[in-house]
Amino acid sequence: MLLLWIMAIPLIGSFAVLFAGSTVAKGISAVVGAIELIAFIILLAHGPVSLNSRWIPVWGVRFHVGADGLSLFLIGLTAVLTLMAVLASRGSFGRAYFFWILFLEFGMVGLFESLDLVLFYIFWEVILVPIFFLLTGYSGDKGRPAAMKWLIMNLVGSLFMLIGIVAVAVIHAEPFGSLTFEISQLTHVKLNPVVAPWIFASFFVAFAIKAPLWPFHGWMPDAYREAPSPVTALLSGVMSKAGIYGFLRIMLPLFMPEFRHYQLGLLIFAVIGLAYGAFMALRQTDMKMISAYSSLSHMGMMALGIFSLTAAGILGATFLMVAHGLIVGGLFIILGIVEEKSKTREIQILGGLNEDAPRLGAYFLFFALAALGLPGLPGFVGEYLIIQGLVAHNIVFALIAAVILVVAAWYMVRMFQGVMQAQHRANPIGDINALQVGYIAPLALLIVFLGVYPAGITLHAVPSLYHAVHLAALKGGHGL
Repeated sequence: MLLLWIMAIPLIGSFAVLFAGSTVAKGISAVVGAIELIAFIILLAHGPVSLNSRWIPVWGVRFHVGADGLSLFLIGLTAVLTLMAVLASRGSFGRAYFFWILFLEFGMVGLFESLDLVLFYIFWEVILVPIFFLLTGYSGDKGRPAAMKWLIMNLVGSLFMLIGIVAVAVIHAEPFGSLTFEISQLTHVKLNPVVAPWIFASFFVAFAIKAPLWPFHGWMPDAYREAPSPVTALLSGVMSKAGIYGFLRIMLPLFMPEFRHYQLGLLIFAVIGLAYGAFMALRQTDMKMISAYSSLSHMGMMALGIFSLTAAGILGATFLMVAHGLIVGGLFIILGIVEEKSKTREIQILGGLNEDAPRLGAYFLFFALAALGLPGLPGFVGEYLIIQGLVAHNIVFALIAAVILVVAAWYMVRMFQGVMQAQHRANPIGDINALQVGYIAPLALLIVFLGVYPAGITLHAVPSLYHAVHLAALKGGHGL
């Protein structure tokens, strides 16, 4: 029942907000977000749990949901950043805005809990709706075109994945005599070498678009630029992890032979994305776009960890999903505060804000250092594990990744200095207030905790990853 409640709380809360007065919409949403976070803490204390019951037996579809070491902390990440986004949003956005924020949380939690491919696909589609309306109704002048680009690209990816889901289930039914969409059962499917690359590609394209990974990131620049900063925090911090999660949850167990066959090409593809995001971040003068392309680069880093097909690399990608989500979510919230106070995002116009807002400057510096992977913070742990996995597989890719991390330090330090230090060019601004410190400081403390005690995640993740890696190794013919 706990799994159902964690899914139901934001859904019920979203409709409670919709039928409440506009003046209390933000307050109700914050209460719902806090209740959801408490429910996650109870789930974390309870440990891995699952629920598997009949749903549409004629089609072989089951209502199979669960929370294990692979999905548990992504559910927590969703709860934390949704509450942050609600608290950081303006109450003037109104009821519909907060309805869509909570509805997005419902969709993301349902996606991370799904262990049946049809159920996974349903929630994969559900999350398209709130993001579309958040982009069209509360973004900048180009919000509608950005929303249409987001919707079209992701619908194309969804169509490919739907074809792949049906194909895998039908192929599995031939020798076993019954149709099923349960991921754990489909790991036993034997794919014909002629059709396997096409089915592999159908899932790969869907997950690469959602992440996004280069060159499937076409929707990302406009959406990140135009969305309100709390929405961008959810897009980059939570929603983008759905694509990486799909690689881990679905593709590794089902397509290990294909991963091994295309491994070199996949690693080249990921390292190009890593470098492209980093060098594009260097070219930007809009502080929000620097962070957006930084996020794209980090997606490439996670992909490198997965495509290394090593235990360390896969664990590093899993850890970095959560760490990066918390860090980039906090960073976009900080950037939103700077933009709201200064009325601009251009580094060339900003400068010297640390004199006016020392508390804001301190938190800005913290999240910037966390984003560049400072040792002692969780970004470093994830990157270290990924590079360890790359060294075990191919040291050339490890060296390239290490060089790109230097570029990350360059653009993050440049952004901080351009906004908070240098010559004072902008109009004076006020510092962050007690309420803002009240939700930013706990997030910073959580990030520090994970940096000094990464076992808080890895101890839970290792058993689930070991099971997934073991199944993948059996299917691939040898260990990782």
